[in-house]
Amino acid sequence: MNKSTSSNTRFWQNIYRSPWINFWLSFIKHPINILYAGLGIVVFMFSYQSSFSEKPDEPGYFAGKIVFDNESYHRIETSNVEAKIKNEMGSPVLTLTCTQEKNMESVYLKIFKLKGPGTYFIPGDGDISNIGNLIKNLDNYQDKNNFFESSLPNKEGVKNGVGRVNITKITSSFVEGELILIANNPNGEQAVLESAKFRVALQN
Repeated sequence: MNKSTSSNTRFWQNIYRSPWINFWLSFIKHPINILYAGLGIVVFMFSYQSSFSEKPDEPGYFAGKIVFDNESYHRIETSNVEAKIKNEMGSPVLTLTCTQEKNMESVYLKIFKLKGPGTYFIPGDGDISNIGNLIKNLDNYQDKNNFFESSLPNKEGVKNGVGRVNITKITSSFVEGELILIANNPNGEQAVLESAKFRVALQN
C-alpha cells in the first residue's frame, strides 16, 4: 500500500469515527429517524411557544365611582377583592366583596342562580333576591347607617334600590365584569356606585 492510499484510508477512518458523521449517516441508513426528528422538533416548538403564551396570574382589581348621600363622588379602587362560587339550594351562587384600605369603603354582592356570562339585576325578579350592599366604613360596623342596602327604601319610603351586574367573562379561575348599584341606609340616605369594573380570581 503506497503512502497516498494509506493517507486516504486514515482520512476516511477519521471521518467515520466522527460522531456528527455517524449521526447524519443514521438518517441515511434509517429514513424513519427523519420522521422521529421532525416530530421532536414540532413538540419542542409548541412547548417553546406555550411557555411565552401562558400569562402569569394577574392580581385582582375593583374600580369605580362612588358617592354616599350628599358627599362628593370619588374613586373606589382596590386590589383587595375576593370572589367565590358555591352551590346553594342546588344552584351556583357568586359572592364578591371588595374593601378599599385607605377609608374602608366596601362593596358586597351576592348573585343567585349564576348561569355564566350575562346580565343580572339586583334585587331581580326571581324567587330569590340578589344582594347588593355598599358600606361606607367597614370598621364602624356598629353603626347601622354605614350599611346601604339595595333592599331598603329611601327617605320617601320608596324602594328604589337597584343594581345591574354584567358578567363579561367567567372561567374556572376568575370572573370579570361591570357593576352599577343604588342602595339606601336605614335613614333613607342613598349611596350610588357607578362605572365599576372588576376582575377577580375565584377562591375554592
